[in-house]
Amino acid sequence: METEKVGTTVAWGALEEEQDCTEFVRDLLSDAPIREDEYADILQDCDRFGVSERDLWQRMALYLQKGVVTEKVFFDARELSECYGQKLRRRILALIGKLPQESLEEFRGLMTFTASFLQRVEFLCDLVVYLFAEREKGTEREDSDKGIYIQFFAEKLMWELDVIGQVAEGTALQEVNGKYWQWLEDRIIDGEVLI
Repeated sequence: METEKVGTTVAWGALEEEQDCTEFVRDLLSDAPIREDEYADILQDCDRFGVSERDLWQRMALYLQKGVVTEKVFFDARELSECYGQKLRRRILALIGKLPQESLEEFRGLMTFTASFLQRVEFLCDLVVYLFAEREKGTEREDSDKGIYIQFFAEKLMWELDVIGQVAEGTALQEVNGKYWQWLEDRIIDGEVLI
């Protein structure tokens, strides 16, 4: 009997949370522009609902399209990827203590670079989403090729990956991050890349 109460309570709590999330998304979709001081509150609400900012964008689009903020997915590739990602991260954790002293500086350099590069890729992903939304806002659906956004992203990423390969050639891992960001800053100043 107690189990039923717990199950019902959990289900009720999830239902209330989904209703709160739906209300939150509906409020964001009102035509009122979002002020700078409201943005921090929005991010706090994202934390409260356990969603990332990108998940929020996805839920807003889903709400506009279907009137709901969640959708039943039978197979989510992210869950499979996360499962293997956790196994990989556990192995890394176990291997760090086995690294020889002379490898630690290089390991830290690699960690610094990969963390910076992930931020850069996340920015490029956000940029592509922004460019799509900016171009498509308020317009009727055109027959133009929507693949240009993925093509732009891929070309941008491949260009930067090529540069990283050139920078890394003959460079100690702890120096790659600095050289990559120096290249990026030079391109930004020259107007060749978007921040």
